[in-house]
Amino acid sequence: MNPVPLAVLIPIAFAFTLPLIGKLSKSVAKAYAVLGTFLTMLFTFDIFRSSEGGPLTYTFGGWRAPVGIVYEVDTMSAFLALVTSTLLFLIAIYSLEYIRSGEVWYFTLYLGLEAGLIGVLYTGDMFNLFVMLEVTSVAAYALVMFNRDPQSLRAGLKYAFIGAIGTTLYFIAMGLLYRTYGTLNMAQLAEIVHSSDVVNASLAILLLATWAFLIKAAIFPNHFWLPDAHPAAPSPISAVLSGLVVNVGIYSIGRLYFTLYSGLPEVKSLGTLLIILGVISAFLGAIMMNVHSDIKRVIAYSTIMHMGYLAMALGIGSSLALASAVFHTFNHAVAKALLFLSAGIMIQIGGSRDLKDLGGIGRANPFAMFSFAVAALSLAGIPPLNVFSSKVMLFTAFLDWNPALAGVLVVTSIMSLVAYIKMMRVLWLGGGKKESRGMPVMTGVVVAISIAVVVLGLVGPWIFKSVALPAVAQGWKSYVAGGLGG
Repeated sequence: MNPVPLAVLIPIAFAFTLPLIGKLSKSVAKAYAVLGTFLTMLFTFDIFRSSEGGPLTYTFGGWRAPVGIVYEVDTMSAFLALVTSTLLFLIAIYSLEYIRSGEVWYFTLYLGLEAGLIGVLYTGDMFNLFVMLEVTSVAAYALVMFNRDPQSLRAGLKYAFIGAIGTTLYFIAMGLLYRTYGTLNMAQLAEIVHSSDVVNASLAILLLATWAFLIKAAIFPNHFWLPDAHPAAPSPISAVLSGLVVNVGIYSIGRLYFTLYSGLPEVKSLGTLLIILGVISAFLGAIMMNVHSDIKRVIAYSTIMHMGYLAMALGIGSSLALASAVFHTFNHAVAKALLFLSAGIMIQIGGSRDLKDLGGIGRANPFAMFSFAVAALSLAGIPPLNVFSSKVMLFTAFLDWNPALAGVLVVTSIMSLVAYIKMMRVLWLGGGKKESRGMPVMTGVVVAISIAVVVLGLVGPWIFKSVALPAVAQGWKSYVAGGLGG
């Protein structure tokens, strides 16, 4: 049996049946939701193992490409889906203790979000990409507003409004694609683009789609929804948004530029734009990290900084830069999820997101404080933690293209380290005596991810050589052969 559709259908099925189970027992419903994320993780692992020999395909309803909707999973999408499902499984366990009311609807939306994220990564059809982006977005909007207080409602509506602009731009781009090429199948689009001169609408398509995906990725000047949405959301959802949801924008740009339009002059021109916006995003994020006192807002600006790095790598477009982007997407997702989850424990203990009110709160749960420090130092690029490995590869790619970009990476990393040290100093050394708070489930999750951050740092070079480089090496020709050849 082909496992590809099951990785999306399982969370959808669990999301639809969860409210019914919740009518019988909330505790059973929560366990059922976690089971759904666990099964999804198992299938994404199986798909990742199978993708090494070439792209896996699945045609819905028996309609072969390019007529039917096709899922096509290469090494890159399989790897990112495995990372996504694994983190969602761990964050679901964390949520068991964190979410104290409305659990059934929380996990229903959560499973819907997972289905959307994996669908974005697996689809081989531009229209289905639109559908899965909408599924992801609607679930994310609702989860941002989950607390239903004025701040979360404002942030969620702002996020929804900006997101609607993005999906509208992409829908227009998709219409131009179909009018120009007569298909929305990604493999066939890539084949047509690379074998003909039908490129009259390419620049307009790329501009519209790029701008839409820049909104999803929170890259300047389309970043302004993120600093409000992430702090307002429950901490586990902040981890999902900053660690995983923003990745769909980066992934979609990469798929568009280097599968559909690889090597076209328009891509090279827009690559320069991505580099400029990436540099601005990196500096903006690093500066704002040192300005704010809301701990979750500081972390949100860190995400903008790291998305800037990824935009710079996509703009360069070399094999090394693209492999480094895949590698950094993975490392950033793990460390950023850990940072938000650790901060969530301390916010729960202190009852505030303001660092002024969180002085010494780390002493109430030293394990959470340790995990926060591991994540912060990793994101700043301190060896031997995981993000250091991908920053080294990004630095090398930037240095090969233009030494100034390598300087941007170093300077903004130092600026972020200053912000993290200030936060850690307040969280551990500030304030008076704090009552110890265990929170065993949440603490266990962050400690487990902390260990993973250290281990991933040690095996980082192997992951880069064994996964990131082969993922990029498959290229658009392999994607076309997989999508249309079988």
